[in-house]
Amino acid sequence: MFRQRVVAVVVPAFNEGDKIASTIRSVPGFVDHVIVVDDGSRDATAAMARRASRRAAGRGGRPLEVIVHPENRGVGAAIASGYTRALALGAELTAVMAGDGQMDPADLPRLLAPVAEGAADYAKGNRFAWPGG
Repeated sequence: MFRQRVVAVVVPAFNEGDKIASTIRSVPGFVDHVIVVDDGSRDATAAMARRASRRAAGRGGRPLEVIVHPENRGVGAAIASGYTRALALGAELTAVMAGDGQMDPADLPRLLAPVAEGAADYAKGNRFAWPGG
């Protein structure tokens, strides 16, 4: 929970089998639901995500779901599938973190805060705005 609100992170992923586990591990502990959407990957993305989920569950970690699109529909469709599931799970705040680990999880509180406080309906980060981005 973040500021008493249920939080989900949607992780759209396409052929990220070599990066998905580390991305999942990087999600902060205050996140209630992690939803990986494998968008028709031809590699082991879904299998690696499921393996990471089993490991987390074995350590008492939070639940992780893997949704698989049978064919690649694009990142927008993957995000939409994740948002739909997050809403069904009762998430009040939902963020997107790319499957390749591009997003810095330390930025999540600053991204979620204006929405949690009611100052904004939607917030979007821009990794290119940072020096070196």
